[in-house]
Amino acid sequence: MNQVRSTSFRQRRLLIALPVLALLLILGWYLNEQFSLEQIAAQEDRLRDYIALNPGTAFAGGFAIYLVLAFIPGTGGKAVVVGWFFGFFEALLIVSIGLSIAAMGIFWLSRYLLRDSIERRYPNVVEVMNRHLEEEGVFYLLFLRMAHAPYSIVNPVSGASRVQPWTFFWTTFVGLMPANMIWIYVGLRLPSLRELAESGPAAFIDLPLFITLVFCGLFPLIVRWLNKKWQAYTSYTPKDDDDVLFS
Repeated sequence: MNQVRSTSFRQRRLLIALPVLALLLILGWYLNEQFSLEQIAAQEDRLRDYIALNPGTAFAGGFAIYLVLAFIPGTGGKAVVVGWFFGFFEALLIVSIGLSIAAMGIFWLSRYLLRDSIERRYPNVVEVMNRHLEEEGVFYLLFLRMAHAPYSIVNPVSGASRVQPWTFFWTTFVGLMPANMIWIYVGLRLPSLRELAESGPAAFIDLPLFITLVFCGLFPLIVRWLNKKWQAYTSYTPKDDDDVLFS
């Protein structure tokens, strides 16, 4: 039964992905025919000038857009774009506060409107969450955030668990901070469209960028490895369902 459901889910994803891919190809062809990279770079220059001349308005607008996108699953890479436009510290504020508010929104929605539904759909996950909260407290929530456990599972399941709202908020804010900083730095190292128009693909040749991208992939693995070392040090006996929030 599970295999049939898994196959059906993959088929539905494929049916969704193919039209989206086709639409992106058509859009890419249209943009290539209608606009040159130089023209798009000029638009980017004007946008950057506007941000520099109107920092308050630009920050508020960027935050509002980011907050809306933070509620939409599958919109990863937002921190890279924000870092590319706003710089490190402003982007860190936008991303960290925006993600935390969006997570709290899902948390409250889950706790007061969808709790019964989530408990029926993810009974094992809610049980694992409550067990770890009793045994490890806030450290477990921090681990989930630093280890990049899926937001689409952690946020609603936390709402259905026994975790306190303030605890969920500050562990989300702090736990996501390292990854936010890494992705924003990636955005800072990416070339502008003006640089890309002038230098071509060579603009992407940047050693700090490559090192940061590698670290992006390694960071959650390092966190999980450290967690296992800590469990061994504290004589914790892993359960078979401990990794259910990462599946």
